[in-house]
Amino acid sequence: MKKIKLIILPILLLIFVGCTDFLDINKNPDKSVEVTSVQELPVIVFYAAQINYDHAEYGNYLAQAFTTGGRSQTGAYAYKSGWEFLSMNRHPQWRRHYYDLGVNINEMIKLAEKEKSYNFILIGRTIRLMSTLFTTDAFGDMPLSQAYTSVAPKYDTQEQVYTWMIQEANDLLTLYNDPAWTQATSNKTITKSMDRIYSGDLTKWKLFTTGLKARILLRKLPNWDNTPASCQAIIDAVDSTLTTNWKEPDYNYDGGSGEKNCPWGPAQPAINAWESRKNEMDKSIPSKFLCKDMMGAYDNPNLFTIGYAEDPRMEKLMTARVGPTNDPSNKFRYLESNIGMGVSYKETNYPDLFSSVYTKNTGYVTLMLTEELMMMKAEALYWRGMKQEALNQMTAAVDLNLTRHAAKASYVTKFKAMAKYFPTVNNFNIGHIMRHKYICMYLQPELWNDMRRYNYSNSTNGKTYDGAVIYPGLKLPYNLYEPYWRTDKNLDGSIKEEWIQRLNYDPETEEKYNKSELERLGAFRNAEWLKKPMIWAVYNEAHK
Repeated sequence: MKKIKLIILPILLLIFVGCTDFLDINKNPDKSVEVTSVQELPVIVFYAAQINYDHAEYGNYLAQAFTTGGRSQTGAYAYKSGWEFLSMNRHPQWRRHYYDLGVNINEMIKLAEKEKSYNFILIGRTIRLMSTLFTTDAFGDMPLSQAYTSVAPKYDTQEQVYTWMIQEANDLLTLYNDPAWTQATSNKTITKSMDRIYSGDLTKWKLFTTGLKARILLRKLPNWDNTPASCQAIIDAVDSTLTTNWKEPDYNYDGGSGEKNCPWGPAQPAINAWESRKNEMDKSIPSKFLCKDMMGAYDNPNLFTIGYAEDPRMEKLMTARVGPTNDPSNKFRYLESNIGMGVSYKETNYPDLFSSVYTKNTGYVTLMLTEELMMMKAEALYWRGMKQEALNQMTAAVDLNLTRHAAKASYVTKFKAMAKYFPTVNNFNIGHIMRHKYICMYLQPELWNDMRRYNYSNSTNGKTYDGAVIYPGLKLPYNLYEPYWRTDKNLDGSIKEEWIQRLNYDPETEEKYNKSELERLGAFRNAEWLKKPMIWAVYNEAHK
């Protein structure tokens, strides 16, 4: 990794930023060039949004919000078909962290140190912390202490990565509180064109860092270190974040050509094409699990009286479409995961997914939703034993999400009166929080992380938490790649389910240049590695 140079930066600046100041950066596209921290930051902030998209794009299929009309066991997008990940030629998340973000952040920090522009260093390190969390949560062990020292660095264990992240979060918060860093006269001014999220406002970047700390600490629940002290640390971090100065870290897109469009929008930009995956929302189909099990889609909807689903957000996340001649009505159709369409159906007979607040060319990618913070606090309060407070916090988070999606007021009133969604405290359990959070995290990376933290808890696999099944209607997709994902029975006759727990390391870099480390881990072309839980997902019977 040490030899990777800044080649991609000027290309993206020309495409996305479009400022004439950058037109002469790279005379020869085959040679790296020197740039300034001012030129680095716009691209780093852009890629901070993009890595959120990268992880969410995979995770929303792996958490079964979406499926596709086909029923193949293999395909270029393994998370849409049979989970045959080992033949995929690239995972954009890996390169995004180490190259698009990591190399440019390292270079920007070096330049900023020379310039004594400490504000650039703080923002760069904060984004690197976020990216590191994404990467270890997707892949597990990863190069950290020796990253960029060679083309084949040693991998740190996931435990070591988490130890570093918690320390880095604390160190960053100390520096954000240090006027010598935040108010240094040598700090260069950061404009909106350089930082499209916070315009260089370090007060807001500090709050986002505190939110990141809460997200890191949340991994201790419910399996790893579910203690009152851990819960309280999460609660404190969220409270420190949601102050009057909190503003969501949203990256807003202007629309236009290529990368100026939101990656979730109908323009479907593919960043640097070869290393990225465009959204395929035009071919995706909402799952039965999302529509029926989680949002209560009605079998007989009525737009004028009850709507299309118990949860009024369903018709805000997607738009109904007409069907084929044998099923011509305009309605919300869905499929069980990977079961495939009927022969008379086309993808255009299923809902239009380009109708939410996120899936516009001028939409936005957020680094952290306010609802996520509130739900983190609700979950910690629950495990802290403060159930009424947890219920109140969960309800407030849902109210905010209903407002975000402009849910119809009369439908909201009926929804809020349904005990299955909003029970009294005596009937309240952790499943209510996590199911509500699932909907709030639509198109967010945390969707799959949460589902793995709760061990895909469903009605057949016996994984319960505080006596509750978290995702009752969840089941393994159809047509999984049989050599990897056979479903057997335990000795007691119950179903032994095998779920994907992680991604395989990027074949285009790690299999070619760091094969010995993959072999040491047991991860080289080994499907069993995909089933190995993260350190935070090892099921703890004590909380059953």
